[in-house]
Amino acid sequence: MIRHVSAPLKNVCALILLSACAAPQAVRTPHVSYVALDTGGVSALVTNAFGGRVAAFGVEDYPSVVKFDMDLAAADPRPPVDPAHAAAPYMGATVWAGPQSDWWNHQSDHPELAGQGWPPDPYVSLVEMAGEMAGETDGNRVTLTGPESPVSGLQLRKEFALSDLGCLTVTAEATNIRDEPVSWDLWNVIRVQPDAWVFAPVGGDEDVRYTPPNRPEFQPPRLSVGDGLAYADPSLAGVTAPRREGKAFLTPSEGWMAGFVDGQVFLVTFDLLPESAIHPEQGQVEFYFSQAPGDPASSVIEMETHAAYRTLAPGETMTATQYWLVAPYDGAWDKASLVAFVRHRLLATDACGTH
Repeated sequence: MIRHVSAPLKNVCALILLSACAAPQAVRTPHVSYVALDTGGVSALVTNAFGGRVAAFGVEDYPSVVKFDMDLAAADPRPPVDPAHAAAPYMGATVWAGPQSDWWNHQSDHPELAGQGWPPDPYVSLVEMAGEMAGETDGNRVTLTGPESPVSGLQLRKEFALSDLGCLTVTAEATNIRDEPVSWDLWNVIRVQPDAWVFAPVGGDEDVRYTPPNRPEFQPPRLSVGDGLAYADPSLAGVTAPRREGKAFLTPSEGWMAGFVDGQVFLVTFDLLPESAIHPEQGQVEFYFSQAPGDPASSVIEMETHAAYRTLAPGETMTATQYWLVAPYDGAWDKASLVAFVRHRLLATDACGTH
């Protein structure tokens, strides 16, 4: 039984009794299925539970850069399809529809939630997806299909493919299942460990904006901007509030974001879009922080991207793709060293071929 994704991925494979994790194989812990994708140097763990998520990703023998609560997944593997459970903190990497302000405005099952920005659509974030979790994988590839959502009017299909070079391609497709147009974007949400440094390229301070924290006693985050980058030091030095919490919305100047954590650098690349293609309430890149001093278990940073906001005709489909790369990082943990590594080493040797 899997216990913790913070264990080295090699040990995760052993714990779920995979045969050396050499090929994608399905395994079931009590009521939860996982498939391990492996290149011998990079591993990913995917589950069809909870809307289909990446539960772990990282260099072999290193911790996962993705934060996922294996204990909660095992304890509550089949949550009811109900808004009250839709925000359960399973973590991992998932996909929502945006903008957030419209989540409950196009449905009638829960009229009391109209106009609310929380919780997310349970048919997108909570329901087990059908697909190739029983060993019917094609190489290092998993394809999953979700249910039709009466909340958003979308049906999601997800594909996770790990190349021999260690590039994980994460593709989400959404189809309008209604008899009338629907307007949404595709929103990739990756939860990473709360001690990660996060970076994204921007033109200047004008390309970063913030929302206030959810509670007035929390301290909002502030990114540093300089040298064409926005970045956040995860240190909570100087945080006197019970939690640093809030979101930064970025208009990136290039199609990538990166995180440094646990001796690794995590690069996510995507198609750069004009600002006009992004819903005005969102950013193409968003960093969300919820960090409590002395409580890393409840703390998290989210690295998020939004695809183009589109109106889909009945039966029409839209797609969003991210490319993930992870590599060891043994340099200094200061801003100048981290920036130099991203720009001069990682991007130059991007195994996903996007730079």
